[in-house]
Amino acid sequence: LLHRAPRREPAVNPALELTSVPAWAVQPLTPPCDPTATACTAVAVGPDAVDVATTWLAGAVAQGRLHAVADTDEALAVVDAELAEARVGWRLLVAGPLTAVLPLRAHALAGGLVDAELAVATTSTEELPVACAHCAAVTSAPTHVGGVVACTGCERRLVVHHHVSRRQGAFLGFQVDAERWETGQWEQGQWEEGA
Repeated sequence: LLHRAPRREPAVNPALELTSVPAWAVQPLTPPCDPTATACTAVAVGPDAVDVATTWLAGAVAQGRLHAVADTDEALAVVDAELAEARVGWRLLVAGPLTAVLPLRAHALAGGLVDAELAVATTSTEELPVACAHCAAVTSAPTHVGGVVACTGCERRLVVHHHVSRRQGAFLGFQVDAERWETGQWEQGQWEEGA
């Protein structure tokens, strides 16, 4: 009888700390609330994130507000409203699945927050948002760093690179066989799956 070992997610190569991939993007994590905060807001995307956000706010020294929202679009509107009222010492937590918190983090940073003012908690990291380097479409799919996804924009097969764009809120994806494409092997029919 053959024994098949359980499937393991590949390790990030190079080491995570040498990449732009935050630890919370690889496994669900919740950071502690900043004890120096003068006010706190938690935005929870989805039902699983409400418990995470409630726990985070319970650890806050300052007064806190919780916004439970259904999707990323609603969360973006909440973040905009909170940013408009933000004062020195205010902290923001975005909690939810990775596909929601990465674009929320990018939006908050573009709105003027710095890393010290922003905490991110993930409830799920199985699905990654991947930005195509070829057409700029963002594809969310169950995958991992080093995995391959089909781009929903240009249909290229993209390898998920160990880079998270702070501006786009997505992992970088580029054509898995780009070096062969550029040499014309696709047009000549010289490339075969697994070659």
